[in-house]
Order: sequence, then structure tokens, then C-alpha cells
Amino acid sequence: MTTRTPVRIALAAVTLTLALAACAGGTPDTPDAAPEPAPPATPAPAGETAEQDALVARAATDLAVFAQPGDAAPSLTLPATTGFGSARALLVDTVDGDWLRVLLPTRPNGSTGWIRRGDVELRRVDQAIEIDLAARTLRLLVDGRVVVSTPVAIGTPDNPTPTGRFYVVDKLATGDPDDTYGPIAFGLSGHSVELSDFAGGDGQIGVHGTNDPASIGQAVSHGCIRVANDVITQLADLVPLGAPVVIG
Repeated sequence: MTTRTPVRIALAAVTLTLALAACAGGTPDTPDAAPEPAPPATPAPAGETAEQDALVARAATDLAVFAQPGDAAPSLTLPATTGFGSARALLVDTVDGDWLRVLLPTRPNGSTGWIRRGDVELRRVDQAIEIDLAARTLRLLVDGRVVVSTPVAIGTPDNPTPTGRFYVVDKLATGDPDDTYGPIAFGLSGHSVELSDFAGGDGQIGVHGTNDPASIGQAVSHGCIRVANDVITQLADLVPLGAPVVIG
């Protein structure tokens, strides 16, 4: 098993509505313009499992992202930290010499870009989350072994949970088990397909606890995955930033 580096959970000083807006109420607005991303990668088909011993890139400074290896100018720049202060972590898809293709936490889901290997620190992550929407279950695997298996709530038919390959970009503590998001929320790299701009945020999806345990097992959210509060607390101790999440 690879050595795990503890990840500090950022305390959310404001409501998580801005981070995980796909889970909250409100009316969609017109999305703002964004830098043109690279063509989307192929989404994970149903039944695909999350990769084990994944490679994660961590950036200590603002990170230049290029459309293609060797481009003279970046297509976008990612800040060194997320909006909630989490260290920037990107899931590596391909290694090509001095270049790394990474999954981007931007729209559309599955977007990729290239970063220079020398600009980041690489870490191995042996934790992976798999979410089965049909069975409404979540599994956490460590070194390929299932260590957590639990029922979940998923998105409604009108606001479905998106499928594909994602990863954990934020770990946020609300400090309140009775909060809408429970005591802990993971922000994922994916976004709602239906809600492009929602309740003041960009429709980012997440995995979080809940103050409505009766909703577990139901299709009731705006796209986020809800788990029991004791489960999200357990996951917070086990899952680092950058850990892959496959939803299928």
C-alpha cells in the first residue's frame, strides 16, 4: 500500500451552496463565458471501475494548462488553491515524457488539458470511489479492496447525477451534523449537466452527508450524492484530494 499524506479539511466559513450548488434550490441563470477547454475525454461507461494506484498532480503555485504539449501559451491558468482554500490536486490521465494530461475541474465534464511535469508534485493515491447509480450504492476501495459500501441518494430524473470519471477537489467541514450537507462535504471535479449556473454557484456536484437520513436510497437531489453522516465522516478520514471517483 502506498503511503498516504493526510489532507487538511478546509472549514467552510460560508454556506456550501456556493461550492456544491447543484444540491441546493434556486433558479438556473445563464453561465458566464469560460476559457475554451480541450476536447472532452470519453466518459466512463456504466460498469467501469475506478483506477487503482492513481497518479495525482499537486500544485504549489498557479498552474499553466495547455491545450497540447509544447504549446507556446497556456489555454488557462488554475489557481494554486480552490475557492475554498484546498490545495490544487488534479487527476493524471496520461504521462508523456515531460508532459501530463490531466482531468480538469471545468466544464464540460471530461475536459482535459496538459501541464508540465516540472510544475507539480506527483503523488500516488490508492483510494478510489465507485458510485453505482442503478444500485444507488457507493463503494470505497483501498488497494483494490472494498473497505466501505453504503447506500446513497442520487439526483432526480430532472436533475440527474452526471456519469463519468471525476475526482475529489475539496474536502469541506460544515461543523454541523444538522447542516443540509451534514458534517462533511466533498466537492468533485464534475458539474451538473442540467444546471449550468445555480443558486450563486456553477453547479458543481459533490458527495456529502445529510440532515435528512430518510432520503438515503432515493432519487431526490439536484445531482449530488448523499450518504449518512457517519459514512461521510469515515470517508473524510480515508479519502485524499485527487482520489478518483467513477460514477456509472
